[in-house]
Amino acid sequence: MQDPNSLFEEITKELTSPGQLFETREYKNSKEVTHLEYASFPDNLKGYFDIGLLHGDKEFLVYESERFLFKDVIAKAAQVGNALIAEGVSKGDRVAICMQNNPEFIFAYMGIVGVGAVCVPLNSWWVPDEIIYAIDHCEAKVLFGDQKRLKGLESLQDVKKIVTSYTPDDSFISFTDFIKDHSKEWPDVEVTRDDHATIYYTSGSTGKPKGVLSSQRGVISSMFSWACVSTIFSERERRLGNDSTPLASSESSILLCVPLFHATGSHVAFLLSILVGRKVVMMKKWDAGDAIKLIDEEKISDITGVPTQTWELLNHPDKNNYDLSSLRTLGGGGGPRPSEHVKLLDDNFEGRPGIGYGLTETNALGTIASGDEYVNNPSTAGRVIPPLTEIKIIDKDWNELAEGEIGEVAIKSQSNMLGYWRNDDATNECMNDSGWFRSGDMGKFEGPFLFIVDRIKDMVIRGGENIACPEVENAIYEHPDILEACVFGIPDERLGEILCTAIYLKENSELTKDTLIEFLSNKLAAFKIPVVIEFLDSSLPLVASGKFDKPALRTMFAKD
Repeated sequence: MQDPNSLFEEITKELTSPGQLFETREYKNSKEVTHLEYASFPDNLKGYFDIGLLHGDKEFLVYESERFLFKDVIAKAAQVGNALIAEGVSKGDRVAICMQNNPEFIFAYMGIVGVGAVCVPLNSWWVPDEIIYAIDHCEAKVLFGDQKRLKGLESLQDVKKIVTSYTPDDSFISFTDFIKDHSKEWPDVEVTRDDHATIYYTSGSTGKPKGVLSSQRGVISSMFSWACVSTIFSERERRLGNDSTPLASSESSILLCVPLFHATGSHVAFLLSILVGRKVVMMKKWDAGDAIKLIDEEKISDITGVPTQTWELLNHPDKNNYDLSSLRTLGGGGGPRPSEHVKLLDDNFEGRPGIGYGLTETNALGTIASGDEYVNNPSTAGRVIPPLTEIKIIDKDWNELAEGEIGEVAIKSQSNMLGYWRNDDATNECMNDSGWFRSGDMGKFEGPFLFIVDRIKDMVIRGGENIACPEVENAIYEHPDILEACVFGIPDERLGEILCTAIYLKENSELTKDTLIEFLSNKLAAFKIPVVIEFLDSSLPLVASGKFDKPALRTMFAKD
């Protein structure tokens, strides 16, 4: 039998050669950096959406009792684009979305980028002050939101607010009224591959969220790369005599079970489905019991979310009361999955577990593992996704390290961000002139497989949500009774990590956990408020540099 790794490389070369489906060629960007690009893919996202018309009469979106065909969704998106232009939005202007998952989120997203404006999906878990910061920072002209998110934003006077029809409120213009008189045909706007497309805000180690700016090229490249690697895996399995069903295909249906303001939701579940003609079944919010019912009713083949979600499916008490045999892939991303969970998922579902590694800064593109490769290497983040992505392990001076050595994971791809919006210092800190991006993750290679071993950034990933410890510490320090505070994460089986804080109070303080949580509730989104709060009776331990000894504190809290 041929070696699976060499067969993978052989098929990759075949599929990307001249005249083939995923043919590649070299190109130089505006900084004269050489990249690989696909020779023939759409010049913009509007052209990418046109691919969906090849599946025009197929179901695309299912949301509660509503069903939308591909052609209907694309027509709605065109109406949004025309309405925005009538509102004075021009190419390059920023338009934000802040709402729970619903079809109008997708209509708005497509309409914004389809006319060359920049879509800014905001974290719907944020409190008003966080939303206002992002709106001011990106200078959005229009905000699509739901009633809950739009309340509290009265200070935003220069932003037109559109409320989704799923949460009607006469205080705002309704989504239906905003688009109803506009054409269902796309307007004629010249948009190129290198025009700006999206800004996703991601928590950074310095506290304030940073706006990750991507091009139309960057977003589209991730979609074609996932389609390419899916085809490679499928063809390899066929040649090895195994099941050759593609990881994503027109026979698939995916459960959209993560927020659309995350790249996993918007890219892996929503946008990729346009290319492959896949049905998307939307959840407003995650509930394992509801998910099991939907998998049965809609014959869901794919689920991709944070590892917590598939673990909750496996352990749900009603799991055996429903037919889950349609599941083919149990994907995960946004954080590691414990090795012991991988085998349990593989043993208890007909579908195979998978994992992906990528960042908002790479439009979620990076590595992937599935099937036997993943089950046999459950700690891996996967192999590098061909053909556009390069990954290497580097030291602090950007020097590449040998296989097996631990260093920082660096990624080069045309899916990489253009930079952080209005933050050149942060951009220059993590990107070099050769197009490489420092991930902030520590890792190593063993053969073709990448292993993530730690994080450089002072971050906690709770259920796929990035939480910057300095941001939480700053909020805690605003309370007058706090003398010392240190925020960190400890492992958690369900969420991956949970947020903890060790606090040393000023003398005679009567501060309690409940009153501190109440104090923080107006300053931080609920998921950023520490779950474990401990008041210590002495100063927090320090390392030689004078910083708090987080490893010692993690060990202390993990034992409790």
